[in-house]
Amino acid sequence: MLKNSSFGIALFINFIIILLWYFVSYIISKHIGTKRVDYKKFPYRIIKAERKGMFYKENFGIDKWYRLLPTDYNQAGITENSLKDDNTLVLKQERLPLTCRSELFAIVNCLYVVCAAILDAPYLAFILGSIVVLANLPFIAASRYCRCLLLH
Repeated sequence: MLKNSSFGIALFINFIIILLWYFVSYIISKHIGTKRVDYKKFPYRIIKAERKGMFYKENFGIDKWYRLLPTDYNQAGITENSLKDDNTLVLKQERLPLTCRSELFAIVNCLYVVCAAILDAPYLAFILGSIVVLANLPFIAASRYCRCLLLH
């Protein structure tokens, strides 16, 4: 479709598609809500390689920057210090599903790569797909880090 368009027009149309894609993924994640996600099942379950969140601290320094992201789990105040004061049952019933829903939103955003591969010329699909994936990786890492903190 956009493979034969000029670069400027293809970029503009992709920008509109990305905005629509983000809106649809937001609606999907809100519709699914926190009741239908399970932190014990794929893709949300914690794996041993994450080492209780140490993988993210050591490799990304995530404990220093994740609170700057505009997400619901940041507003919930999930830090190592705040977890000492909170009730464990509240954490598992309210905050764990919130991190799963946040991760779902970012994963669905990354699926734009498929749309770009179908619609665009290979070079533009690669560039835009890379930008979208890189823009969502901090949100995926932050939600996984918070889940590690909540579970351990």
